[in-house]
Amino acid sequence: MTENQKLKSDTQEEKSKEELEKEEEEKIKVNSLRKAGKIAQQVKEFIKPKIKVGAKAIDLITITEAKIEELGGFSAFPVNLSINNIAAHYTSPIKDDGLTINDDDIVKIDLGVHVEGYIVDTAFTVKFNEDESLENIIQATEVALDAAKMMVKPKLNTKEIGKKIESIVRGFKYNPIKELGGHQIERWTVHGKKALPELGSQGGDIIEEGEIFAIEIFASTGEGSVHNTPYSYIYELNPYAGRVPLRRKVSKQLLGFINKNYKTLPFAERWLAKEFRLGVAFGLQELVQQGKLQAHYVLAEKKGEYVAQSEQTILITEDGYEQLT
Repeated sequence: MTENQKLKSDTQEEKSKEELEKEEEEKIKVNSLRKAGKIAQQVKEFIKPKIKVGAKAIDLITITEAKIEELGGFSAFPVNLSINNIAAHYTSPIKDDGLTINDDDIVKIDLGVHVEGYIVDTAFTVKFNEDESLENIIQATEVALDAAKMMVKPKLNTKEIGKKIESIVRGFKYNPIKELGGHQIERWTVHGKKALPELGSQGGDIIEEGEIFAIEIFASTGEGSVHNTPYSYIYELNPYAGRVPLRRKVSKQLLGFINKNYKTLPFAERWLAKEFRLGVAFGLQELVQQGKLQAHYVLAEKKGEYVAQSEQTILITEDGYEQLT
């Protein structure tokens, strides 16, 4: 064998080794996503019958999170339970605020499961309010979600899906929410780089095979816009923040714990209270002020309005998609 032939042979061997490693990585990714998706499906079946008038939000949230772990997964973010005009980011605070489901409520549950950082994200709505104006609000989100799924394929711009979602939700006489919508999911990152908008006028991104997307639909009786409330019970590490001076000892301890246990995934302040008996609120406050943490404020439509939500996670395949949740 000449020197050139040997080099060529070594290169081919190395290349096939790299390809094998890549294939193995892809296999682990898909298997982890399917496992997370199966857990999410089981958790939804478990919690739906327990959402009743008189049920306390804290009980529903904590048993949902416990069920995820019981089935072998981890919460990719705190379970969101958003009622009526609250659209997103509500989870129970450290001290139970007594939030209870009433007979005129619309209740949204949004949950995420991860296995080794591979995430699925899914949501559904339960309606107790019998007002005629809300008769089709859940159906609006579900029909739009089904239509969006049917469009999905590699090389499609998500803007086209946004047009379809907007058209369907408005056709039901509700408004999509412009600040919220679907999103790409990456490993250890719930909201990836690419967006799947609710409106056709919003910019889109090209879908590629192998990517994960959460198709997330909101329908509102209001103007289709949400604002930050003053409340935040969910936080997330800012991976771009450099070293900053921290005055409080508890802030340093919290930061170490967050880095180790949650990485870049959102977490609840009440999760920290299980590990740290004192100083959680002061520690979080300093970490937010120093830019180490991002606070996720509870998002709301105008008071008196109602919002419904449906969401499923899909894996983009060569000719379409595989639904994971």
